[in-house]
Amino acid sequence: MSRLELERPVPKLWQKRWFPWALVALLVLTAVLLGCAALSAREARRDMAAELQLQRETIEAMRKEAARKEEEDRLIHEAKPVITNSLVSDRLTALQELVTTEYIYTNSGKYENRNQITIIGQDIGIPFTAKRFIIAYDGRIKVGVDLSQARVDVDEAARTVTVTLPKSQIVSHETFEDTLVVLDETNNVFNPISIENYNEFVSGQKADMEQKAIGRGVLTNANTEAKRIVQSFLSLIPGMDTYKLTVK
Repeated sequence: MSRLELERPVPKLWQKRWFPWALVALLVLTAVLLGCAALSAREARRDMAAELQLQRETIEAMRKEAARKEEEDRLIHEAKPVITNSLVSDRLTALQELVTTEYIYTNSGKYENRNQITIIGQDIGIPFTAKRFIIAYDGRIKVGVDLSQARVDVDEAARTVTVTLPKSQIVSHETFEDTLVVLDETNNVFNPISIENYNEFVSGQKADMEQKAIGRGVLTNANTEAKRIVQSFLSLIPGMDTYKLTVK
C-alpha cells in the first residue's frame, strides 16, 4: 500500500469532529441574536407604552382645561348685570332739566295808550294824549322736561325697566332786543313813548306767543323728543341691553 493511500482518511475524520461544534456555535449565536431582538422589542414596547400614556395624560389635561374654560365662559355669559332704580334715577338726575325743543318766532304788534282820569270809578281817556307804535321782534321759547320728576320702575324678575317722564313744559322764553324794529310810531308831547312802553308791550305779548306755540304742537313734539333722547341715553348704561327698556 502506498503512502498516499494511507493519508486520505485523515481529512474526513477532522470534518466529522468540527461539524457538531460549528452547529452548536451557530445555534448559540442564533439564540443570542433572538434574545437581543426580544429584549429590544420589549424595550420598544415599554417606550411605546410610556409614550402612549404620556399622550393620553396630555389629551386628558387638555380636555379638562377646555372644559374649565367652557364653564367659565358659560358662567360669564349667564351672569346678568343688575340695573337698579337708583342707578337709572341718578343717570336721569345728571341730565337735570332736559330741553328738547326750541320754538323760534318773529312777532309784530301794535301798542296804543293815552292818559286817563278816573271819574266816579270809571277810567276815561284824556283827549290829545294818545300815543301808539307798531314794532316787530324775534323771540325764542324753550320747551323741556324736569327729569328729577321722572318715575323709574325696575322689574328684575321680568328684566324690564320702565321710565315715566313728566309732561313737557315751557322752561324759558326770551326776546332779542337787538332785533326790535319800530315800524310805525305816533308820539305825544303830553304822553311821550318810553323804553318801558316797549318792554311792557313785549312782555304782554309773551303769553300770547306761548299759547300760539302750544297750539302748533310744540309741547307734543317736545314729549316725543324727550322720550327718544332718554331712551338713547339710558341704553348706554352697561347691562341695559339685557333688559327691556320702555320710556313713556
